[in-house]
Amino acid sequence: MTRLVLIALSLCALAACEKPTDADCRKAIANMQHLLGTENLNVDKGIEGDVRACREGSKKAAVACAIKAQTVDELKACDFYKVPGKPAGSAAGSAK
Repeated sequence: MTRLVLIALSLCALAACEKPTDADCRKAIANMQHLLGTENLNVDKGIEGDVRACREGSKKAAVACAIKAQTVDELKACDFYKVPGKPAGSAAGSAK
């Protein structure tokens, strides 16, 4: 039983190691906004919600890549930049 608990704790520790820091998420988001030309939008709102989403859903490697990206294409290759897509067969604004 003790061995099982140690294995579970080790796995949790490894998963936490994959989480980026708040500071790195802020850098990645700021760089993404700069590359997309959106750094002046939603100034009052702030980015704290985005930082939380980054910490929960991104890996360190993807965030580090987004920090270093110098073009939108490089950013897209990072697995950090996601563009919401429409589901196949859906038409925006159609009344069904």
